[in-house]
Amino acid sequence: MSARLLLIDDDARLTAMVGDYLRTNGYEVDAAGTLSAGRERLRLVNYDALVLDLMLPDGDGLDLTRELRGDARLKRLPLLMLTARGEPLDRVVGLELGADDDQPTP
Repeated sequence: MSARLLLIDDDARLTAMVGDYLRTNGYEVDAAGTLSAGRERLRLVNYDALVLDLMLPDGDGLDLTRELRGDARLKRLPLLMLTARGEPLDRVVGLELGADDDQPTP
């Protein structure tokens, strides 16, 4: 059985590109375009990892990172942040909040 990932990003083109790449490499990928949709998916499905954009239309990915690390069920979920802003402070804050790694948005 392949690992199941959740990709939360509001950029449909980027979501399709990253999702296609991950599927080609054997992952099952679900996508959500908002934090609220992502939270709902996380509530309903047990994922093996999360790929999370920092800037979303209904909130900040850093807030969700903080929530996840405070949740007993999700605190160990591997989390990769996608950062479009390229600010070193975003990287530092995200990693301090518990993200496992960050990647600039392609």
